[in-house]
Amino acid sequence: MNQEVQKKRGMSKGCLIALIVVGVLVLLLVIAGITCYLKKDELAKYGAVTLVNSIKAELNNTPVEGVDTVKVNAVADAFVNELNEKELDYDKYKRLIQTVQGIMSDKKVDSAEAEEFVRAMTEYFPELEELAPMEPIDDSATVDDSILVE
Repeated sequence: MNQEVQKKRGMSKGCLIALIVVGVLVLLLVIAGITCYLKKDELAKYGAVTLVNSIKAELNNTPVEGVDTVKVNAVADAFVNELNEKELDYDKYKRLIQTVQGIMSDKKVDSAEAEEFVRAMTEYFPELEELAPMEPIDDSATVDDSILVE
């Protein structure tokens, strides 16, 4: 009978230890959730900066014809600075992240995606328009001066 009591005590100690471990894990999860909620702006900014820098790196590592990487990098750097300094606008942020994730989905950036990337950043911060690469001028619509109409 003494052995049965010792077995029950041993089992109850094991259950108690398991309950304590589970309780500690639940507490850690709650603390992590609260921390993430309180730091959601910083986490969102970090995610956006990471995506912007990955597109910059892709453009720098694999130059694309017709893309002025110096100007794209200037817009991206200014965007990161503005994003870190200002409060997050979640409506604009959602659109930006969807655009940037779409660009990075195939791990390659072409000239149309580079233009879309710059447009997404300038839509978030319109003051960056002055840094944006200029659109090429279409010379096909000019009038030939050598033809005179009487």
